[in-house]
Amino acid sequence: MRQTTFAPRASFEELEIHTSDGATLRAVVDDPPEGVALRGTLVLAHAMFARKSSFGRRDRPGLSSALAARGFRTVAFDFRGHGDSSPPSGASWCYDDLVRQDLPAVVDCARARGEGHPVLVVGHSLGGHVTLAAQGTGRIAADAVVAVGASVWLREIERSRLRWGAKRAIARALLAISVRAGGVPARRLRLGSDDASERFLRDLRRIVAEGEWRSADGKDDYLRSLASVKVPVAAVVGDRDRVICPPSAGEAFARRCTGAVAYFRAPVGHMALVTSAGGHPSVVAAVEWALARVLDQARP
Repeated sequence: MRQTTFAPRASFEELEIHTSDGATLRAVVDDPPEGVALRGTLVLAHAMFARKSSFGRRDRPGLSSALAARGFRTVAFDFRGHGDSSPPSGASWCYDDLVRQDLPAVVDCARARGEGHPVLVVGHSLGGHVTLAAQGTGRIAADAVVAVGASVWLREIERSRLRWGAKRAIARALLAISVRAGGVPARRLRLGSDDASERFLRDLRRIVAEGEWRSADGKDDYLRSLASVKVPVAAVVGDRDRVICPPSAGEAFARRCTGAVAYFRAPVGHMALVTSAGGHPSVVAAVEWALARVLDQARP
């Protein structure tokens, strides 16, 4: 029998990715162990007030390691203004920068390193809806999307009056803090590991207040563009996620896409979907489903 030899793999290789507008993004690549066949490349896009380490670190294996063991190369990165990534010199950053600049640059990098295998994006919370906005507007061409705890705060998505009131109150409070402090000091407030810019918070508050998920310049209607997302989409939600993305909102959001959609649930809260062992099996199952759909569609 012919023996297959696999190339040596890199564990937590650090990358520097440059966007077309001059931002510098830091990423880390985690390859399958030596001897495990590469099946695909996954871009891991983190949540608001978070960074790439939420998917795991060299000294603390996490979701990226669980995926690597299944044959997936992962490229976890920091959006500009988060972790080790930075916007162009002297510039602030906004929501549209993540959709139009950051994610496309990282997906292009992942595709170049993908060895011809499928490229999927696993986006958690902010990373999930940024991914669907970028896919819907044609700025990325991922083969599939796994949206983990992802739902934009819109009244037509969030049907619970109580939860909608809570979301509006949170959005107002964060913007008020941002105006006074020049951004949200998330670490100081124990909201997460990374701060957010005032410009970014104004974008989120505008979406909640106006009830429209659009680009700031009005050129892109992100909600409407979901109808153009025809690749497989797997939505993963947490049963204990009470406000940020409860299961009903996460499923209603993914339902706007017009390709194959599947739903996966985990008995955990919002951040635990990616940071705890309790959330990992559902995310891994969603990735496996998405890859199977991609391969089925590629068959003649």
